[in-house]
Amino acid sequence: MLDRRIEEALAQIERPDARAENAARARLNQLTKPRGSLGMCETLLIQSAGIQQRALPDFDHPHIVVMAADHGIVEEGVSAYPSEVTVQMVHNFLAGGAAINALARTANAQVHVVDMGMATNVEHPLLFQRAVRRGSRNFAREEAMTESEATRALLAGIELGQSLAEPGGRVVALGEMGIGNTTTSAALLAALTGMDPEALVGVGTGVSAEVRRHKVDVIRRALALHRDAHSDAFRALQCIGGYEIAGLAGVAIGAAQRHAVILLDGLISTVAGVIAQRLEPRLVRYFIAGHQSEEPGHRVALEQLGLTPVLQLGMRLGEASGAALALTVLQASARAMREMATFEEASVDHAHDEQLAREQTKIVPAGDPLARALTATADRNASGAQVVSRAVQNEHERASDEPGFAYATENLAFTENERAAVYKAIFLRRDIRQFARDPLPDDVLYRILDAGHHGPSVGFMQPWNFLVVRSRETKETLWRVVDRERMAAAVHFEGERRDDYLRLKVEGIREAPITVCITSDPTRGGAHVLGRNSIRDTDRFSVSCAIENIWLAARAENVAVGWVSIYQHADVQQILNIPPHVEPVGLLTIGYPLEWPQEPLLQRSGWRKRIPLEDLLFEETWGVQKV
Repeated sequence: MLDRRIEEALAQIERPDARAENAARARLNQLTKPRGSLGMCETLLIQSAGIQQRALPDFDHPHIVVMAADHGIVEEGVSAYPSEVTVQMVHNFLAGGAAINALARTANAQVHVVDMGMATNVEHPLLFQRAVRRGSRNFAREEAMTESEATRALLAGIELGQSLAEPGGRVVALGEMGIGNTTTSAALLAALTGMDPEALVGVGTGVSAEVRRHKVDVIRRALALHRDAHSDAFRALQCIGGYEIAGLAGVAIGAAQRHAVILLDGLISTVAGVIAQRLEPRLVRYFIAGHQSEEPGHRVALEQLGLTPVLQLGMRLGEASGAALALTVLQASARAMREMATFEEASVDHAHDEQLAREQTKIVPAGDPLARALTATADRNASGAQVVSRAVQNEHERASDEPGFAYATENLAFTENERAAVYKAIFLRRDIRQFARDPLPDDVLYRILDAGHHGPSVGFMQPWNFLVVRSRETKETLWRVVDRERMAAAVHFEGERRDDYLRLKVEGIREAPITVCITSDPTRGGAHVLGRNSIRDTDRFSVSCAIENIWLAARAENVAVGWVSIYQHADVQQILNIPPHVEPVGLLTIGYPLEWPQEPLLQRSGWRKRIPLEDLLFEETWGVQKV
């Protein structure tokens, strides 16, 4: 029986965003190539756009989860290696010496190694400790897990998937390590499909033909023992599965909740995907099959999910190695989508102009905000134009004529008092949570936002827009989604730490007179922006500079700013009608404070102290501190 928490997580999985899919399709059709000529790459990009709810899918910050566990079925002599190899390979992962580590470095991916139930306990600062039990039971003789253990493994995976797929983690690849897990996976697949194990069992770690026949017999015996579990995915997982398989199914659920692409690897992770999909059919639309391995059961598992693999290289290593290779294909495809010129940009005639225009009319209704994202020459300032009234702009223009306003044009050097004022704004800046009810004058708001607009940006791309929210109803809606995420994040803390966390309120959205959403438009300036070709995140970095300017200017005006960082991008996009390709980077509450605290709130509350600069300052090379 499914735990209520698992059911709630499954219920939160949404269908991919059709608007983002349509916008991605329209963008691909505009690029200087025959329509559809990138084949499956285009299909995957459109699918990923819908999952990530953005017109330009992003694979630049991938996470690879390698879950490790041991299997009691090894007692039946089904593997060429003993269980001790599991812990040895985990040490190799943690040391960075395995195949997945090398492949992950190529894809600039972060590898997370998780102990879900190894027979041996390992203490290592980089190892995620999520072990439910020290190895599963021998499912040829008894149930592999209790109902409680299977639930705990799924929930641990869900929590990890949610945390990895927070903003920035737009793709999560599933990998595993566990001696005996090909036998477990083949048995699970046989139970769920009704197929004879003979058609599903391969050589695994390289067993002989005789051992393979023995594996088939062991699985047949186990299926007869657990006949009542065949029709129910959770029950089959409990009776026949392994802790890493349950954990990976949970990661898929949690990552899908946060709108991340889920990249499957070989037989084991794909069977975990089948389990997850049986629990919630909508999950299948979040899956991309990295490759098809040599294991015969893997082809069947992919057919169960209706997936076509990105690669087919005859691999059977596991560890997410095939998924990591496929990740490089996805990254290259996304880069082509971003950086290729459109026919209009390249001044290239193309025969299907008229047909394309008709299709775009069907894809994006007139007046839809996505229409602005379909060409690199679209209107870039629609939301920014709504920030302040023309009357306020005129007031600013008049103020610029006053003596002293344009001091920088006469003397670029700072006086001692001016320099002191800059440092005062820096050192006395605070993240404010409680605000007075006093209104914020329009001219003050404009000066603060104008300071943000004068922030530095790579290639002078200016990717920001400033969306000002005054409506009490809209702020209340924003508060609800933020408070929901605040409560959800409480599971990451225990005891007094949890209590301290829950005392940190987010009432500023309700109390402050103004909330400003600062967004990042990765299409601003076209496909080729000076300085952005190598580092794709420079648009976000630039927006962060604008936010810093806003914060400092506000402090100089004795106006308080609070940075709200607990929300899902998709929620804010929906509430504020932000196009899928535009990312809400900062949600700031702005107004006059009830007080100016002497030190940062989290430091004053004892949450943590500021790290001394000397501990963070290196000379010439990493880790070398000045003597």
